This record gives sequence, structure tokens and C-alpha cells, in this order.
Amino acid sequence: MSITDVLDKSHVLVMQAVDNLPETQWDMPGVCGDWSVKDIIAHLTAYEVLLRDALKTFLGSEPTHYLLAFANNSRDHFNAAAVEGHRYATAQQIEDDYNEVQMQTTALLARIPAEKAVQKGAIPWRGGPLSLDELVNRLAAHTCEHCEQIRRFRERTNAMSS
Repeated sequence: MSITDVLDKSHVLVMQAVDNLPETQWDMPGVCGDWSVKDIIAHLTAYEVLLRDALKTFLGSEPTHYLLAFANNSRDHFNAAAVEGHRYATAQQIEDDYNEVQMQTTALLARIPAEKAVQKGAIPWRGGPLSLDELVNRLAAHTCEHCEQIRRFRERTNAMSS
């Protein structure tokens, strides 16, 4: 599967996970630890921003402050900041933010030659350098894990209200 297909599939999973989710359930904690669906989508948006900024480096841009902050801070600090930054946003605002960044990411990915995508060590990352292909696949697996948590949360919530 191409990385464009992987990215598209990942986006579809997110949209399916939140499809027709009642607004009241967006803020309920317990989806992943203390995180709500809203927190998870804010978190996934932060990783989409990371991917977008990483893609820009393939097109000649310097690493952004956001990308450098991720590289230089603990994962827990990065995650907490991403969630806190969306604390007062509505569910619709967070979903819109995710969609906007995902569209940017898809457009940037289309501009990167396939041979660059599999270049080993092109992206400095925790645990060692990655190819763009490896990064997209890791982020997709991460997204899939969180979408599964949302699915299970929805099942639990629906079972309790039945």
C-alpha cells in the first residue's frame, strides 16, 4: 500500500470514529486514560501537524519550531501541550482543525517523489532516523490504536445508555 493510501485510510478511520458522535460524548473522559474523544482528536491533530512539518522539510523548508519542540521535549510534555492547547475548543473546531491539517498533509505528500519517501534515515526521530514511509506507517498505526479506543468507548457508552 502506498503511503498516500496509508494516510488516506488513517484519515477515514478518524472520520468513522467520530461520525455521529453526540457532542456530549466528545468531552467524556475515559477513552484513553483521562482523555476524552476531543483530547484524542486534538492529540492526533498535533501528530498531523508534525507530519505536515516533516513533509515540508522534504520540500526544502527548515524544521519548524513545532517539529523542533517535539524533537527536544518528552513525548508526555508534547502530548499534554497538544491537548491543553485545545482545551477550550469545541468538538467541531477540533474536527475542523484535524481536517484542515490532514488536507495540507495530503497535498504536501503528493509533491514528494516516491524515491524520497523510502530514503532511509531522512527524518530524525526518537529511537533513530526513519524514512518518510516508516514515519507515515508509524503514525497510521498510532491513529488506528486511538480510533480503536474511541470505538470501544462508544460501545461502552452505548451499552450503558441501553
